[in-house]
Amino acid sequence: MSDKVKLCHQRYGKDNVRFLRVNRDSSRHEVKEVRGRMLLEGDFEKSYTQGDNSTIVATDTQKNTLLVLSKKYPVEPIEGWAFLVAKDLMSRHSHVSTVHLKLEEFPWDRIKMEGKEHNHAFQRSVSGIRVCNLKISKTGKPSFYSGFKDLEVMKSTQSGFENFVRDEYTSLPETKDRVFCTKMKCKYTFNRLEGVDFTKIYERVKQIAVETFAGNPQAGTYSPSVQQTLYMAGEKALQEIPELETIFFSLPNVHFYPVDFKNWKTNLENKNEVFQTYDGPNGLIQAKIVRQAKSKL
Repeated sequence: MSDKVKLCHQRYGKDNVRFLRVNRDSSRHEVKEVRGRMLLEGDFEKSYTQGDNSTIVATDTQKNTLLVLSKKYPVEPIEGWAFLVAKDLMSRHSHVSTVHLKLEEFPWDRIKMEGKEHNHAFQRSVSGIRVCNLKISKTGKPSFYSGFKDLEVMKSTQSGFENFVRDEYTSLPETKDRVFCTKMKCKYTFNRLEGVDFTKIYERVKQIAVETFAGNPQAGTYSPSVQQTLYMAGEKALQEIPELETIFFSLPNVHFYPVDFKNWKTNLENKNEVFQTYDGPNGLIQAKIVRQAKSKL
């Protein structure tokens, strides 16, 4: 005798929809390259349980929706565009109850020639990938965050790691001076959505993260751990940007290990100048910083 089962949750959609939007309103063109994923929830149960596709909005249609709406609505900022896309789709398909959108913007920088920015020539930027994630239903409050990922930064000194737990399995030596390299991933949420300058906040959060990591241009700022650098960046972002409610960072260690010249027949001394790139197990430090609730008097 077989147990009775039921479908408890379902959603479906289109992933890896990548497009380039060129704004040609003037001779100075603006470009946006975006990768999107759309997932739908709603009255689709019979497609799973009965093979009846009569309520299914085809995933190819969802792909086309993203492409067409990149023309219909402004893609800058991607956060505002996400809300417009979700509301447009639900207004045309009443049986869709929830839309999930994940968007990634791949930046392009203007090429400069003789100190002047080119009107329509660009080069791939290495300033990280802008992201936003939206879940919006016909009822209830939207779930939404913005952020960035793959922002790779390095400093060649002013970083160490000491006084950690040493047990019978510890082999890592302590150090006062190491290369600190990471690929920053950041997600932040908002305490309001009306009247928010998403692009200005995105640029400021990135700036805070990078400047906290680097410190003073001449002397730098010593980092005793990735953990403290992460927390200081999140703390400063919440203190300076009142629209933010929470901020999350994920900082993987990108390891560079000093080469020991003593292993070879050479009189050279490695004074923290030659490192071997390591692509194996790495540390991963994550934390979420939130605003404390104001005490009631």
